[in-house]
Amino acid sequence: MGGKVVPLYTPRKGRKMRVVVLFSGGASAVPFMLGGKNYEVVGAISSNKNASGIKRLGDMGIPVEILDIKDFYAGRPITDMRIREKYDERLLSIIRSKGWRPDIIACSGYMYVLTKRFLNEFPNRILNVHPADLSITKNGRRAYTGLNVVRDQIEAGEKFTRSTVHIMNENPDQGPILVISDPLPVEGRSPEEQQALMKEKCDGPAYRKALELISSGMVGIDEKNNVYIKKGDEWVMGFWRGST
Repeated sequence: MGGKVVPLYTPRKGRKMRVVVLFSGGASAVPFMLGGKNYEVVGAISSNKNASGIKRLGDMGIPVEILDIKDFYAGRPITDMRIREKYDERLLSIIRSKGWRPDIIACSGYMYVLTKRFLNEFPNRILNVHPADLSITKNGRRAYTGLNVVRDQIEAGEKFTRSTVHIMNENPDQGPILVISDPLPVEGRSPEEQQALMKEKCDGPAYRKALELISSGMVGIDEKNNVYIKKGDEWVMGFWRGST
């Protein structure tokens, strides 16, 4: 063990865990986040003024704010992280001004790297879903990271794909794993077809499971960023994994 285990969230009587969503497209995992016994989605911010998720979430009754990142950059290189820090500060100001007081930030198809400024505001409380099993390693490194990983998995001969919900840190797709979804057989689909189906069969259910566990006080982390799941009165090191 790495030391003292600290819950990601401690339940409080009469209060649900509050979740704010960041998204850039369809926010397809959000419908799976609704109806939780111990948590609620209190707001969302889109980085894309044309995202289809704006109407989708609005129709669900979720307050949505828009902070278009391309408008913010105004033609400057989108990779300029000094501007990204200012953008992230604006994200934080929106969250504060709306009084959302999130316990968890849930990224659902949010396409931009978050800076240390934002990450430090919610330590170990920013989640992301990735369309691959991040526990698979090759040569000591995570095998399927970055973009186009569904294609990479199919080309590598994987017979099924999974999605991973993990804690975000400064290194994309490298944060501690919380939940790995049930497997989805490839069955001859194209990468695009497989990924579209994964949103329903893998991404959404994995996110819902992660929020259920966290909001129940059943997920903890130690000083070495080892994840623990509570079993009865004991913390057991390791993440939650769906069926094989």
